[in-house]
Amino acid sequence: KAVFADGSSFVADAIVACTGYKNTFPMFLDPKVKDDVIHAESGATVQDLNSCFGTNPRRLYKQIFCPLFPEGDVAFFGFARPAFGSIPPTAEMQSRFYALVIDGKLQLPSTDDMVAVAKRDEANWTWRFGYDAKRVKGLVDFQLYCDDLAGQMGALPPLMRIFLTKPRMWWKIMFGPFTMHQYRLV
Repeated sequence: KAVFADGSSFVADAIVACTGYKNTFPMFLDPKVKDDVIHAESGATVQDLNSCFGTNPRRLYKQIFCPLFPEGDVAFFGFARPAFGSIPPTAEMQSRFYALVIDGKLQLPSTDDMVAVAKRDEANWTWRFGYDAKRVKGLVDFQLYCDDLAGQMGALPPLMRIFLTKPRMWWKIMFGPFTMHQYRLV
């Protein structure tokens, strides 16, 4: 039961408080649930979420999907942290990607392929950000990360066509603020 400052209350099955900068999930290690199988096909348990995700979101496919769940049943949002840019629009792109997967319009690769892509992405971000990538797990380049997700979703704007047919719009995209609206032009 959650009780608020104004005295009102709400009965909830679970309350997840995201209150810090450590990527830890102690609820996955709770003795009451840690051995519960939550994905029959893979045999994954609640505590497997901790070993899959743990303190390193780079183990997730595109820093969203736990490879233990190849249908996208378990996803984490907001752990891709742009070096420049903002977490909310990055999480918006992750949410759009997730919605397409859950809706069946986008299929995730196999578990092995998700693991391979996560390792390749981790190597790229580690190379790109060096020491900071080791210190701040989840660090990404805002535009490259969002473009990658948009490319997989079919939401990358056709910049050459826009340049040739709507040069003023192209100018605004290229030299204006980088926001998520450009991924809604397709």
